[in-house]
Amino acid sequence: MTKKGRMGDLEEIFEILVTSYAQKGGAIPSEGDLCWKPATDAYETPDQFVVQFDLAGLDPAQIEVLADEHSLLVRGIRRETSSNGKKHFHKMEISVGPFARRVPISVDVDPASATATYRNGFLFVTLQKGTGQGSDKRIIKIKG
Repeated sequence: MTKKGRMGDLEEIFEILVTSYAQKGGAIPSEGDLCWKPATDAYETPDQFVVQFDLAGLDPAQIEVLADEHSLLVRGIRRETSSNGKKHFHKMEISVGPFARRVPISVDVDPASATATYRNGFLFVTLQKGTGQGSDKRIIKIKG
């Protein structure tokens, strides 16, 4: 098989993968579904634990944020924004499709205090330090 033939096969496989995720109707993926992982910073201040996710180009309504006392899970789908049809990429670094990122929380926090804000392509999730008195996992609504 020639190098050109192999590239055609790879392009076809890639197109099949992207199309199959697009056809799932926008379902939020589980962590193991061929997900990419957004760049993330986690830090603490005297009163808070903050996690910042690089999620440029996403609709906040397509992002799910879950928190408990031990971890934070952010997942969703970044849609392809380039034009439809056959393409010949010269560079491809922007991940599309489903993403998921679990961040362990290494300090005592109260999950009930969690807030999420999306601005300038970044998602900020902030949890107040302290004990949550056995709080269950909860979904955090994102403020725009």
